[in-house]
Amino acid sequence: MVFEDVTLKHGETLSQIASDYGYNSWDWKIIWDHHINSDLKNKRQKPENLLVGDKIIIPLPWKIISKNMSVYPNNSNRFGITVNRDGAKGNKLRWVQTVFQDNQPIGFTDSFCADACPGDDDDPFYYTTNEIKNNSNYRKSFYDAPWRGPHPLRTTAWRAVLSICSVSDLQVSVFESIVWGVDFGKNGINTKYPPRKATQQEISGHLRLLKIGKGKTKTFKDGGWTFREAPIY
Repeated sequence: MVFEDVTLKHGETLSQIASDYGYNSWDWKIIWDHHINSDLKNKRQKPENLLVGDKIIIPLPWKIISKNMSVYPNNSNRFGITVNRDGAKGNKLRWVQTVFQDNQPIGFTDSFCADACPGDDDDPFYYTTNEIKNNSNYRKSFYDAPWRGPHPLRTTAWRAVLSICSVSDLQVSVFESIVWGVDFGKNGINTKYPPRKATQQEISGHLRLLKIGKGKTKTFKDGGWTFREAPIY
């Protein structure tokens, strides 16, 4: 299992933190009783005694439970992917995706980039804060349907690495990473590349692209964001 570490801030409670990271608020005891927090539990005795600055380790048991590619509505030559995870929505859980656009990058973006390419805002997440505000289901469900026309010289091998991520301040921790994509044939016939578990090398590349990623007006680094693979303690 992977984990997130959270430093308690003024006004925060363990039940609120549990809710932020995909638990029901009344399931705070799962976090409190986990052996990884035993030293903190012995020190504070009960959650009401937690102090600002205490570090709480949050188990993240959430998994991708479905990942299906299907034909785009009204276009049998276009493919979309729908990905769902378990757990509750959680205000600190998002999706990040990096892509290889091969020989057809959009606009002035690079072949390798952090999605959206180009950026919709200055945050590193696939869905913007406004999009999630309008549809909170985007915290648990992901959908994408890339499109490129036929390249005159060769097939365009469009690929993506998608991860669930947890957020602690400006630290993004990725887990449950998968790879998927579409081959856009130069003859106009497209083929789906079915989703599979990402290799460690692919996850490393995924993180590297996030670390050098660009938002709408500045880089993620300039925005203070940091990225890592969610730790296993």
